[in-house]
Amino acid sequence: MTLYEQTFLFVNDFFLCCFKPIIMVTYLIVGLKFKGEKMNKIKNNCYLLFSMAILSILYSLPLFYNQDLRAFNNQDLLFHLTRSLGMNNVLSSPVNFLNYANHGTMANTFYPWVFLFPLFVLYKVSGSIVIGYKLFFLLVTFVTMIIAYFSVYSIVKNKNSAFLFSVLYSFSLYRTTDLYYRSSFGEVIAMSFLPLVILGFYQVVFNDYKKWYWLTLSVSALLYTHLLSAAVMIIMLLIAFICSIYSMNELRHRLQTLVLSGIFFVFIALGFIVPFVIRTHQNVLSVPPLFKLQGTNLGDLFVFSLNNTIGMNSIGITTIVALVITIIYYTKNRATLSKFKHLMFYSAIVVLILSSSLFPWSIFNGTPIAQIQFVWRLNAFSTVMILMAFSIIVLPNTNLSKRMILSIVGFIVLFNFSSLNTLYNDPQKIFTSLSTSKRTNVMVADYYHSDYSPEIARDHKEQLSQPLDMVNKHVESKVKISPSTYQISIKNLENHSKRITIPVYYYKNQIVKLNGSTVKSNESSIGTTIIKIPSGKSNVAISYKYYTIEKISFVISIFTTILLIAYMIKPKNHKFMH
Repeated sequence: MTLYEQTFLFVNDFFLCCFKPIIMVTYLIVGLKFKGEKMNKIKNNCYLLFSMAILSILYSLPLFYNQDLRAFNNQDLLFHLTRSLGMNNVLSSPVNFLNYANHGTMANTFYPWVFLFPLFVLYKVSGSIVIGYKLFFLLVTFVTMIIAYFSVYSIVKNKNSAFLFSVLYSFSLYRTTDLYYRSSFGEVIAMSFLPLVILGFYQVVFNDYKKWYWLTLSVSALLYTHLLSAAVMIIMLLIAFICSIYSMNELRHRLQTLVLSGIFFVFIALGFIVPFVIRTHQNVLSVPPLFKLQGTNLGDLFVFSLNNTIGMNSIGITTIVALVITIIYYTKNRATLSKFKHLMFYSAIVVLILSSSLFPWSIFNGTPIAQIQFVWRLNAFSTVMILMAFSIIVLPNTNLSKRMILSIVGFIVLFNFSSLNTLYNDPQKIFTSLSTSKRTNVMVADYYHSDYSPEIARDHKEQLSQPLDMVNKHVESKVKISPSTYQISIKNLENHSKRITIPVYYYKNQIVKLNGSTVKSNESSIGTTIIKIPSGKSNVAISYKYYTIEKISFVISIFTTILLIAYMIKPKNHKFMH
């Protein structure tokens, strides 16, 4: 028996011993109020959530296997961790001077930050950004399983199908690559909401269009998680909607609810879109580089998937097996399938082809579509579509026993453990170990990254890292940094006023106060701040504030979100998990 198998059995037995008495006591307490069928639903839901919690722990176990955190993609991991450290003033200032090596990077304006709040809370509670990170993605995995289950169950009303989908999807190879190897925060969290987007589309176009709010909520969550994923999904939804028009009933009502969903989405999105557009228009920024678009050879994609190797950005063996079974079942039973199931099947096939070299991606080089950077990003979408197609087309028509379901889940878990074991023991894989000590918190905050800085600052890391006294001659200075303010007590040793360069990025709407009075600042040749100071002692304070229109957009987004949630939880719209 391997170490991972022993760990699996130990964790399962441990949590059963710890939590089964709690569950039984909960049944007794709840049973005083609910009887009969309702009590059985509550009992089943408790077992379901408990199973998902155990599976989430098993999925996240390698993160906790060693005290340290392995960063295989050091750049992406540290970029997001230092961004998380800067959440304490995000509502009052677009800049936090205590992260990104104190240069005042405005990253959270250009990269969605709402879903980093739980990580920031866990970091503050634990005192370690590494511990917070591990707990956060344990939580994200648990939420992903719940959303995945809910999405498929709402479509097929089959518990086995929904549960197997939640396991297949949460343990899928591409998601594991995103989390364990690429440390792609945005994509991992965005994958949590992809099944809900498909459910929302299904409700609006094929089922109960009065539940349009699922589409609004899920696409809004995508936007506030990963802008690129949201843009790709919106394009896919528009194409799918156009392809479905001919087969829709009650077309007028469905169009109306689609417009309503779109209006709510726009108002919810304002809180991110308005600052993003304003700051992008005002500043020439250093953005992630573009690469030549090129899909993976379809044969290589299948081979990489069958090998189930983390880091090859493939969809994995379980997704390939699900695809093959779905194709076989579809060819034999296509005449009996609903329009939505036809759409899901062809969408899965089309997206898989799009992610391969069969599609002429070279024609999009130099266009806005090139912002996708890597064609293999589409594997997140092909993963969810293939597994959902399998779960709503094939699984509801199979009579799986509990023993068979448990065996399938066991194989899925062991496949995942095996792939992670290979990754962690590959001598060719280079990684950085991040400890749980406070020293790591400091190192993360001091991490330098050029994305979303002024473009001309990108190649001047060494100059940016020099102390103010070295950058400017004949001055003595003492710097005091708080989250929202970069303060300098400075003495100009010359007998006349002089211009000094401060190693803080220059963005428009920068507020500089000299001895309490607001003064003008300019941008240096390396993207930093230049101000003029008089002879003698002076006090300088640099800060950034949100524009009034940005604050208004925040309020509109919050109010619209509250309004949408209030509508969703009205008694006539509220249903229990089953």
